[in-house]
Amino acid sequence: MPPTISVIIATYYRNNLLSEAIESVANQDYEPVELVVVDDSGAEHARSVLEANEDVVDRPIYRSTEGDWGAAYTTGIAASTGEYVQFLDDDDLLLDGKLTKTAAVLGENPDVGVSYCGVLKEDEKYYPNPDVAGDILEHALRFQDFPLWTGSMLMERDVLIDCLPLATNAGDPDLKIELAKRTEFDYVDECLAVYRREASSKWVGLKKFEEVMRVVQNQKELYDQYPEIRRSVFADWYEKQGKAYLKQRPWSPRATLCFAKSAYYDDENRHIKAIEAATSVFGRLGLTTASRVYAAARGSR
Repeated sequence: MPPTISVIIATYYRNNLLSEAIESVANQDYEPVELVVVDDSGAEHARSVLEANEDVVDRPIYRSTEGDWGAAYTTGIAASTGEYVQFLDDDDLLLDGKLTKTAAVLGENPDVGVSYCGVLKEDEKYYPNPDVAGDILEHALRFQDFPLWTGSMLMERDVLIDCLPLATNAGDPDLKIELAKRTEFDYVDECLAVYRREASSKWVGLKKFEEVMRVVQNQKELYDQYPEIRRSVFADWYEKQGKAYLKQRPWSPRATLCFAKSAYYDDENRHIKAIEAATSVFGRLGLTTASRVYAAARGSR
């Protein structure tokens, strides 16, 4: 008999999306599957949806207090029994064949503890990077592994259990690093999951940078072993944070500070980043003008 797959859905006040997520699991052709749904509202908000789908949901769980990403999935893991585990946020979907094809990858190679697939995001298809296979630790530390993400991964239970407790304040990126410390990865070169990140997500706008910093802090000992990666991450994300500030408003002293920090951490392109920081003093217009001049200069070479 094939290994049982436990699909764990964490939901929080999004009943309309939850119904679609449950349906996407019910439509999978893999057997056996057990579906665990964790209502993290603390108010049994999803009860009507779970009762309407009681023929599909094997274990409905209502947390008595509102928690977070890590708490919800930890609760689901404890209630599940499958040899393989699939996480699914309530705003995401599995496409036809997702479980069957990623399970086949795990079954074919005993060294692989995580298999993943490509992702459909905002009508664009993102296929796996061939380099993000095998030992993917450095890719995970650099945050350069998409479409490797919670909804695209299928994990061996034993490997996942060894990663507990899940970081409550860093979520998916921290889990990927923990998994990469313990096992190899492989992928299915097809888009078999839908990433429908809602605007309330932590990984939107300026909140992205806060989450990156939490992951770096959580994994401090590991980043100490890879100081060049840490500097690269800071250079990249301070620049992104600066641009996010200027996207919110035409001028921001915080943006200039972020660009200056990006220049400090970027050993390879420090002079370019320094110009970026200087021109950002004039706000969005100054930065845009400088970028155009730089692009024109490069094109004329």
